[in-house]
Formats: sequence, structure tokens, C-alpha cells
Amino acid sequence: MPATHSRSFRDGKTLAGELRAAMGRVGVLGVTYPDGYCDELIAKYGKDGVPYPHILSILGEPRIRGHFFYNRMLQRTGPFLDYGCGTGDNIRQLLRDGFSREQITGFDLTWESINLGFDLYRDRDAIRALFVVNDMFSFGEETFDTVYSGSVIHVIADEDELCGYLNNVWRVLRLGGILFGSTLGLEDGDTCSPDNQGPPRVMPRADLIRHLYAAGFTGPVLVTRPHEAHHPGDKKCVFEFCAKKVDE
Repeated sequence: MPATHSRSFRDGKTLAGELRAAMGRVGVLGVTYPDGYCDELIAKYGKDGVPYPHILSILGEPRIRGHFFYNRMLQRTGPFLDYGCGTGDNIRQLLRDGFSREQITGFDLTWESINLGFDLYRDRDAIRALFVVNDMFSFGEETFDTVYSGSVIHVIADEDELCGYLNNVWRVLRLGGILFGSTLGLEDGDTCSPDNQGPPRVMPRADLIRHLYAAGFTGPVLVTRPHEAHHPGDKKCVFEFCAKKVDE
């Protein structure tokens, strides 16, 4: 299982402030809210907090749309899996961009983040059928043409679990299928200070490439994007990656 994350916000941010900001971003996309709705959400999530606070902080700004492979992804017509779909932000972006809803599946281990997305987008009845939640990854072999992994790898602390995650992707992809996604990392030779509120896994570039090859993928491409530094000397970056399944 992914390592337990803090449910507290960093850099002085608060649940109320981040909920209001998220509602503002989602509102730009056409979602409207009844009077008092924000207060209802603050009360609902105030007791236990939200899973992965960073997800709320970026909700309404789907990261998939800026990925270097995304435009090519939209030209693909086969089944698509968002493996570790979180709030479902990226799935909604696919729908807005005209990708066939019949080909979309979002998978996660719990409903927590997905329900947060439903509460902010107010679309539970409209898209709930696109999501699969289970503590077991039980899709059949060669089910999908494309798998997306958005900010998942860096929350998997256990080495065996990471290998299992990537092996699952290999198993469910058809030959010629594509895995693409993003994760926090480090350029080779860089280091980062311990961060109790940060991700449990921040891999150097070479380690990420090694894990992709070990799972059976070929030709991995990595593009480095900047990451907002949370303290002086923070050298973390974002790796966008893409790799292909070929014959073993």
C-alpha cells in the first residue's frame, strides 16, 4: 500500500482556503455551486481532512493536458486506464477534449479522492460508472491500449509494491501499448533533504529508467519539468515519462 501521507497543508495553506480556491478553478470550467456549499464542504472534510492535500491544491488544473505525450494520446482510440486516478481531474480533461467515454476507466484503491472530485465537480451521477475502486488490481491481460500514471510512483514507498505496480501496467497493456505519466524525482547526482510532508519516494532519473526497463518497457523518454521548491536547496523536479510495451 502507498505510504501514509500527512493530511495537513503546508506553507500556511488551510483546508478552507484550498477548498475555496479549488471551487474557483472548477467554476471557470462551468460548474456552479448553491449558496453555502463551500461551508458544507469545509464541515464535511474538516474532521478528517482530505487525502493528499496537494491533490486539492491542484484540483481544476489537470496535469495530463500539459504532458508532452498528451496530444498524441488523444489520437489513440483504444481503451485508456488512469491507474491511481485520484480526484478524476485527468479523466474529466479527456472527456472535455472529446476522448470516447466508453474507452475510459479510472482505477484507485479507495473512493476518498474520487469522492472529493465528485463533491467539487458535482458530477457523481454523470461519470461514476467510469471509476473502478478495489484493493485488488484485477483487470485482465492486454485490456488497455494506454495507461496513465499521474503522480503515483512517488507515493509508493515500498520497492516490491512499486515493481508490482509497473508489472500490473505491463500485464494489462496490449502489445504496442503506451505507459505515460509523471512523478517527482531528481536529476542524477542531486540530493534532497528529508521532508516529512513530502513524497516517500523521490527517484533519480537513472533509477526511474531502470525500473521501467525492469518491468519490460522499452524506449523510455523522460522530460524534466520544474517543481515548486518548498525549502532552500530543494532540487526536486518533475519527470514526465513515456514508454512502450513490445514483445518480450
